Amino acid sequence: MFQALTLGLAGAIVVGLVAGAGQPPGPRVEKFDEITVGRINIAGPNGINRIVLAHEMPQAPFQGHMLTRTVPPGCAGIIYCAPNGDEVGGIAVSGDAERGHALMTLDYRNTPLEAIGLVTHYGEEGQSASFVVMSPPTGSIDVAKINANDEAEVKRLQDMMVRRIDLGASPQAAGLTISDREGRSRIVIRVNEKGEPEIVTFDTAGKETGRMPPAPSQPGK
Repeated sequence: MFQALTLGLAGAIVVGLVAGAGQPPGPRVEKFDEITVGRINIAGPNGINRIVLAHEMPQAPFQGHMLTRTVPPGCAGIIYCAPNGDEVGGIAVSGDAERGHALMTLDYRNTPLEAIGLVTHYGEEGQSASFVVMSPPTGSIDVAKINANDEAEVKRLQDMMVRRIDLGASPQAAGLTISDREGRSRIVIRVNEKGEPEIVTFDTAGKETGRMPPAPSQPGK
């Protein structure tokens, strides 16, 4: 009797194993009420990271290399990556009791260059917020040369970092600045620290060329 039961159980196990052979494994599901980690990499089936969360801002993956960031100590962040692994945006938060900032960006493709950014800042003068649009890239960048400190390639990248639109508000004023391809402010629309609205235009040398409403005339002029 015991031997018959043993053989029957063994047969059932073998049948079960054979029946399950060749079937793809089901998704592994784990449930946690809370988890504490220093970094999480969310990768696709090919192992390429698509989202990275870390208490120290991750380096920027691009063209199979890692670009070192210049960020304040303790800057936590999230980066989003394209299917090829290149960074295409992210969120960064840093600061202490006295000053700090938070930043959210979307990047241009195929060039390690920010496209738009949302920024908040706090410091001695209070808090401020801004929306920034950067100029589109004018070519591609060799990240390997950047990491090798190739002066010409570093300068090419720096020359592409041009702010074209800056919309912001601070305790003193709120305004919109539109710049040319060289990053020179050409049109400023704002409500100044006196609460007065104004539109000001500038030439390429930074000299004021127009104002609405006109500036009050000064005695002796």
